[in-house]
Amino acid sequence: MKVLLLEDNLMWSVRTVRGLETLGHTVALVSRSAGEYPDADLAIVNLSARAFDPYEAVAALKKKGIRTIGHVGHKEKEVWEKGEKAGCDKVVSNGSLAKRLEAVIDEATR
Repeated sequence: MKVLLLEDNLMWSVRTVRGLETLGHTVALVSRSAGEYPDADLAIVNLSARAFDPYEAVAALKKKGIRTIGHVGHKEKEVWEKGEKAGCDKVVSNGSLAKRLEAVIDEATR
């Protein structure tokens, strides 16, 4: 599966790219506002990103028909809710993304 990773946190981007590649996915990393996003089967978006507007990114991805997973700190309930309202197919905590990457992808793509 081709996965877009919209992530401006170096630690998370390295960790998530490794995890996705280990699962056999092809990954394209976007670390700042792109405006136009390449085609993909799935996107994973850091909803706490500062280098780009994550909600505009989610809207652009959904417009292209790309399923979207948002991730956020477990205590950031307002950001979590904004991600759901923006159209994320699934929103998960950073910890869930890190520990349950394969299961989170399966749940979001069913």
